[in-house]
Amino acid sequence: MLGWLVRYSVAGKHTRKFFSDLSHGGSSAKAKAAAEAFALAHLIEHQEIRSLRTRLLPRRNTPHGIPGVARYVRPGGNSAFWTAYWTQDGVRRQKKYSVAQLGEHDARELAFATRAEMTAGNQERLVELLDIHVPERKAAKRRPEPTAPAAVQQDNTPRRRQSRPAEAGQERRSRA
Repeated sequence: MLGWLVRYSVAGKHTRKFFSDLSHGGSSAKAKAAAEAFALAHLIEHQEIRSLRTRLLPRRNTPHGIPGVARYVRPGGNSAFWTAYWTQDGVRRQKKYSVAQLGEHDARELAFATRAEMTAGNQERLVELLDIHVPERKAAKRRPEPTAPAAVQQDNTPRRRQSRPAEAGQERRSRA
């Protein structure tokens, strides 16, 4: 069967739709046009969710995971500061906290607090949109609180085998 496949996901909910040439009068051009129209409608409908998720959800490409907060060192390395970024009424805003004046910990915490305060409305809007468009989404799983002190609890997780470093003069074998 020939045709066009459109796939997308919103907050973990995956959707796919196939537009076959046969169901569109045997024309690949008509099937492609229908698929593109469907994809464009999806992009327009979920634009705000995609934008908010990009701006608000934790990331793996930063040391702390929080988007919109970063540590900078001026050229020459003589002063450092933490900066919080956010968008307000379509304008990008920022607030800097000097490490020299506040200390590393306080400057960092103030940047995180500023970012959280200034994006609180966006967080609420994201939750609202997700409840509308993805009502069956899974709630965030939380780790259960430990019932006994850490020293008393037993760790029953399987251990991964530790690899040993190759000895001098020994070559690594491939699994080919």
